[in-house]
Amino acid sequence: MRKYVIMAAISGLALTASIAVFAQPWTGSPEHGAKMELLLQLSPETQKLILSELETLREENAGLREEMKLTRNEMKAILTAAEFDEDAFKSSADKMHSLMNEMFATLTDTISEIAPQLTQQEREILARIAPDAPHHRGAHD
Repeated sequence: MRKYVIMAAISGLALTASIAVFAQPWTGSPEHGAKMELLLQLSPETQKLILSELETLREENAGLREEMKLTRNEMKAILTAAEFDEDAFKSSADKMHSLMNEMFATLTDTISEIAPQLTQQEREILARIAPDAPHHRGAHD
């Protein structure tokens, strides 16, 4: 009977770990597994701090991401129109550049808030798991 209880406990832990891995904000990213391995090297408190701050950042940037998507679609429409409007294209490109700079600023602000609470080793892990600077991830949409 004790053997079954131990096996059930191990299975429960494995299931919980699996759910935690796939519930993180990096789901779908090719680097997901490597980032999760790094994250698991941190204490549960540090994991919670980092994930909480990054999730808050993701939620706060939802409007920016949507605006970037609309701007990207606008640029695509201008580029593929029967008549190319160079001024409109450059204006949209400038807007996209500004949005990307704003998103990068919010990322660096968040990391600046987290970093003082971490050891050097934890900051090295944060540097490897933190989101990259904004880029055209969704450009193929």
